[in-house]
This record gives sequence, C-alpha cells and structure tokens, in this order.
Amino acid sequence: MLVWSVISKLMIGLLSLLVVVRFLGKKSLSALTPFDFVYTLVLGGILEESIYDDQVSIGHLLLGFALWAVLIYLVEWTAHKSNRINKWLKGEPAVLIYDGKLVLEEIHKNKLEMEQIRELLRQGGCYSVRNAQYAVLETGGQLSVMQKKDVETAFSLLIVDEGRLEEAVLENWNMDDEQVKEELAKLGYDSIEDIVYAEWSEEEGFYAIRYDEVVSGTIRVDG
Repeated sequence: MLVWSVISKLMIGLLSLLVVVRFLGKKSLSALTPFDFVYTLVLGGILEESIYDDQVSIGHLLLGFALWAVLIYLVEWTAHKSNRINKWLKGEPAVLIYDGKLVLEEIHKNKLEMEQIRELLRQGGCYSVRNAQYAVLETGGQLSVMQKKDVETAFSLLIVDEGRLEEAVLENWNMDDEQVKEELAKLGYDSIEDIVYAEWSEEEGFYAIRYDEVVSGTIRVDG
C-alpha cells in the first residue's frame, strides 16, 4: 500500500508541476522571475512532505495542489490587470550603467557589489566597466549589456571598490599601494575615498570613477 501511495503521489506531483510550467507559458529559464520559481518550489515542498507521510492522503495532496493552483491563478490574473501590482510582485528592469556612467542608486537598491556587476558583465562578454555603454539588470537576474563601439576586449582587475583599495588584489598582482595612488592622482583622482570604482588592465591602464561622476537618481527602462 505504501508503494502504491508513493507512486500515486509522485504521478500527481509530476502532473501538477507540468500544469504549472504550462501555465507560466513558454519562458526560458533566464526569463523566469524569482516569483515564478517560488511557484514550483512550493509545489515541490508540498510533494516532498507528503510522499512518505501516511497522514497525508492523496485527497489531501490534491486539495493542496488545487488551492495552490487557484492562488497562482489569482496572483497572475491580478498582476496582469494591474501594472503597478505586477511591478511590485515581479520587479522591473534596473539600469545599472547608463551612457557609460554607473547608476549607483540602482546598484545599492538591488544590493549589488561591484565585483558582482563585473561578473555579470563578463557573462555578457564585457570584461571592463569602461567598455559598457548600457547595462540593464533584468527581472530574471541576468544582465543585458551594450558595449561601446570600437573598444578592445581587455581583462581588468578591480582596484578600488567604493572608496576602499582592494588590498587582496594588489597583493596577488604584486602592486604597490602608494604606486597605485600615484597613478590615480595623475588621472586627477587625488583621494581614494572619493573614488566609487577603479580598475586596471595591462592594455588600458587605470580607469576610475568618482562619486560625483555617477548618475544621480534612477533611470527607468520604460522612460
């Protein structure tokens, strides 16, 4: 009886997950929002807790899936009817780099560190912040990048992160703190504390951005 109960519950769980996937539409994994993942995670949790629990019958499992399906439908229907609610539930794209300038407020709002932004840029084939013309963080977490024209692809190192020298990077690459400060001063950046971001590449040398050189406020993708 236990074997047939487990088999039945697994089959019901599989069918329920298929229904949810079809309900979400033909989205790629990168297009799914965190809220979409919650749908399937909760269904998986309901199934996991019920498989070997004799107190949870197939009827209980069906009821749980049915209630969750109704809630999903109501949330999606409400989000579809109201653009404001849709943005509140699923978020909206965030502009992190606009016309070659960092949008610091959006970076902080999305709780991103500079190295995380650099990682997302590299995934888009951009290995230097100086080469990024525009960068938009999509609701699914991926970064859409438009690079500047006629730029060379050069691997860069993060040297200054929001007013702090990256000592570990300098040590690993045998770079002297004072020498770095002198090189940045030659570019007009006298105080490390005033620099929000600085990188170095063997091909291009140093590149830095002060706090007063970032975009103030936020920029919406839809204008």
